[in-house]
Parts: sequence; structure tokens; C-alpha cells
Amino acid sequence: MTKINLLDLLQNHALFRHVSVEDFSELQKEVVKIELHKGAMLFRKGDIAEGSYIVVFGLMKLCIPSSQGNDKVLELIRAGQSLGEALMFLEEPYPFYAEALENTLLLKIPRHALLQLLERSPLISRQMMAGLSYRLLGFIRNVERCSLQNSTQRVIDYLLQLSALQGRKDIRLELKKHLVASLLNVSPETLSRVLHQLMNKQLIKVCGATIHIDSAEALKSYQENVPVFG
Repeated sequence: MTKINLLDLLQNHALFRHVSVEDFSELQKEVVKIELHKGAMLFRKGDIAEGSYIVVFGLMKLCIPSSQGNDKVLELIRAGQSLGEALMFLEEPYPFYAEALENTLLLKIPRHALLQLLERSPLISRQMMAGLSYRLLGFIRNVERCSLQNSTQRVIDYLLQLSALQGRKDIRLELKKHLVASLLNVSPETLSRVLHQLMNKQLIKVCGATIHIDSAEALKSYQENVPVFG
């Protein structure tokens, strides 16, 4: 993987922009770089949370394992985002596993180092609380989507969010389609049906893992007017 400067990465992360020079120097001694190849596990269900992880580049998925093989995708963690804080504070084992979907570089901040920093800096404590609150809000909105939106609306919502995130109309699916279905809480068959339905409406074009959105406005309009049982 590309050689990087640990100091620059920490200084550029939003959480540490207000850390004093002294605290920053101490924190830098504790941070560990973790390089994962695609398909590698960061941790497994049942492992004890030992710290917080910041994704420098790459993509991680959080999943609840299933003995039937149809693991439930909970969340995707992208560059600049973090994972592991909540379970670290609770000193509880992970109820899910974290796997790299592509070559990924993370920074691990051990529990004791992060707790010491939070005790010395109320500002960083508030920033971390805001981050955890934002993640909780995201989970609540996901429950809301699953409860109030039908499968077609959920798929469209995902496509529009991915288009906004990637900044283009030709979007690349971050996951294989059966994992996208798991993330959206629909069956793979339902996902395929909805994609074909949107293709027939000439709202999207599908070519493998790439989906072209002809008009985000038209897709949004269709989402708002789709029948309840669509």
C-alpha cells in the first residue's frame, strides 16, 4: 500500500484539529496503522472492543453473521469515518464483524489513549458525542426507511444517495447485489425486480456493477409517487 505520513493523517482528521501540541505528541505514539487487503477481517463477532478505528482510505462493511450464510449488512464505513467507539466505551464484545471490501488503511487509537485524550479535552469529547449521535440518527433513519418505505422507494433512495456520494450519474455499486439487498432489507429477487422496473421506466441503465441514472429529478419524482406496494 502507499506510504503515508501518520502525523498528517491525524492532524487532518476533524476529531483532532483542536488537540494541543502536547496531547497530539502523546497520541501519535499510541496510534497504530492497520493495512487490510480486500476480504480481510478487522475483527470478528465476539471480539472485545480495544479502541476506535479511522478509515484513511478503502471501504469497510459491518455485518451480523448468519449460520445460513446470508449475513446481514448493517453499515458501510468509508474514508474519513470511524468505527468501534460505542462498544469501546461499553467494554462489550462486538455483536458484528468488520470486513474490508477493498484494500483499506485504518488508524487504530487504543482505548486507553483515547480515554485519556477525552478526559483532557471537553471539546473533543463533544465532537465524539456528536459523531456517535449522528451514527445513531443514521440507524434511526434506516429503521424509518424500512418501516415507512416500500422496496422500490428504498432502492431508489440508495441509488440517489450513492450518486450524491460519488458525484456522478454513472454510479458504481460498492457491494455485490445480494449484499446491497441485505443492506436495504430486501431479498435479492426483489432488488432485481425493482432494477428491471426502473429500467423499463427508462429511469436507469444497468451494466454489471455500474448503474446510470438518466435524471436524478425524474427518479426522485418516481420515488415520491410510486404505489404503496411498489
